[in-house]
Amino acid sequence: MPRDKRIRIFYLSYHPPVPSWGTAMSFYRHFVDRNDFEIFVATDSAEVEQYNVPYPFLRFAVPKWLNRMQHTRFYRWFWHYNQSIAGYFVPHQVWQAAQAFRPDLVFTIAGSWNWTARLAQRVARRLRVPLVASFNDWFDFGVLMHSSFRGSLERAFRRFYPDCDLAFCTSEEMLEALGPHPNAHVLYPIGTSMGDNQRDFVPFISNGRPATVFFAGSLSFWYGPMLERLVLASSDSPLRFKIFGSHIHATWSRSFDTAARAAGVYRGQVSFDQLKAHAQDADLLLLPMGFGDECAQIERTSFKTKFLDYLTFQKPIVIWGPEYCSAVRIAREFDAAECYTSPDAAGCIATLENVAHSSERQKQLVANAHHMYQNRFEPSRIHAVLLSECEKLVRRQRR
Repeated sequence: MPRDKRIRIFYLSYHPPVPSWGTAMSFYRHFVDRNDFEIFVATDSAEVEQYNVPYPFLRFAVPKWLNRMQHTRFYRWFWHYNQSIAGYFVPHQVWQAAQAFRPDLVFTIAGSWNWTARLAQRVARRLRVPLVASFNDWFDFGVLMHSSFRGSLERAFRRFYPDCDLAFCTSEEMLEALGPHPNAHVLYPIGTSMGDNQRDFVPFISNGRPATVFFAGSLSFWYGPMLERLVLASSDSPLRFKIFGSHIHATWSRSFDTAARAAGVYRGQVSFDQLKAHAQDADLLLLPMGFGDECAQIERTSFKTKFLDYLTFQKPIVIWGPEYCSAVRIAREFDAAECYTSPDAAGCIATLENVAHSSERQKQLVANAHHMYQNRFEPSRIHAVLLSECEKLVRRQRR
């Protein structure tokens, strides 16, 4: 494909590519920061309007009656109706935008499951162009479903996978869990670039000051209570925590929220550039992964973008999560992070302290993390997978 011919992507998803964190940031780096694609974004998320994005977009919504019903006590039932049925009906403004844009491909985020994935499928089939989907999370991550509907949503998620012309799985474990597919590939999240920011690592040495433990990411689901237990377990420890993330869906207790703000432990949500600056002032980087049965498949198949961003911050990383989770598996391969694999918060505090007390271990972890970045997770290496597979698909379609 000529390099002066950019691939036109109609990006239809509840996760718009915006410069924030996680999945949204990862695809912003693919589709916006690089010049290989021309995109039009259609989304039902208000997040796209919070940024000065450099691409055309359309924000659409479910019918007003359905939105009203989702704010009643029957919301779980109508939410399921939306996830199961609404995606079959393409809003007129979405179809008009897709026709006018004339894309080469339609792209969507298929995991966790959302009605916009099926909507993207309908648009792709009506336009007669290939459908590309990224499976970033298991179907039920963050999904507030009625237990009666769990089976039907998982079946929809699994049926959607083989219907994609090109499927990107966020980890080897996701690919294995979803099963065989004629055109599925592992596409790790794309982290920030280390670029020219490499510097000699200076290990933490106490000299009477506490080691600072940095965390940035989701405060919802099981992560909020995990962080609360960890901070409370550190009351007699020479550690101090700096936690960044959105408070909107934080699941830690109200009393902890008040205390964490007052103590300067919780610092709110800041831009990614500010996060990088705060990370440089920290001594240890924390990555928690859930232990409960309810999140086992989610943590086994996911791959956290923050882990790859952490690699470029060039500070020692400590993972607190079960042995089977994707982060521990890959960290073990490179010895790129200290792993504590028990749910006991006091034990995690001891692990953090042990790393803080060993300058040699700190240097080893940072060097191994740098090797992990260069060997497998350098952003241009990951982007090349997405670009080459999309180019192959477009060439086949044109033939």
